[in-house]
Amino acid sequence: MTTKEKIAESALFLFNRFGFVNVRLQHIADETGMSVGNLAYHFKTKDDLLEYLYEQIVAEQKRLLTDLRMIPLFVNLDAHIENTYRIQQKYSFFFTDTLEIMRAYSSIRRKHREHIQWQKIQIQLFGEFNISRGALIAPQYPDSLEQATNRYVLMADTWLSYEAMQGVLMKDIQIEDFKNAIWGVLMPYFSNIGHQEFKQMKVLPFDGLS
Repeated sequence: MTTKEKIAESALFLFNRFGFVNVRLQHIADETGMSVGNLAYHFKTKDDLLEYLYEQIVAEQKRLLTDLRMIPLFVNLDAHIENTYRIQQKYSFFFTDTLEIMRAYSSIRRKHREHIQWQKIQIQLFGEFNISRGALIAPQYPDSLEQATNRYVLMADTWLSYEAMQGVLMKDIQIEDFKNAIWGVLMPYFSNIGHQEFKQMKVLPFDGLS
């Protein structure tokens, strides 16, 4: 690891453990084992560290969605949901404090809004493909594919924060619960083909599938 990567790793550990607003550069320097002056050579402010980590989040999420776009089948979406959960665990500070961070940092707010729009486009393409192959049923008015896509992205991006607000500790949050929540958004649109494909994957036991 480069010095810059070591600093970012220390910052991520502290942000996740204590919350972004509660961590100062001195804490990060101590965790990394260097002076604040040496740290500032790589990251002048904590804001610079936030920008650096945010770019990592976006890069990892875009890579996952690009992979899904290449093979947009249920089994690939399941792998995508699982990897999305792992990214959120890795960068939990951002997903539990997204609104606070976006309010405080206009550059992150702008970038994140653009990223959310990009996410929606990719998930809508997934929906269109699976409607065309008969695994999903097109939403009927007053619902729409766009609204279903919005619900999917909303659930995926805010689920961790919602669990934290209910007092669930990060270590107690289970991947099965996350996958249940995300698949639950799509299940009302399953066709018979979709139900059968989902059961064959044996992802999670859902009631009402038999």
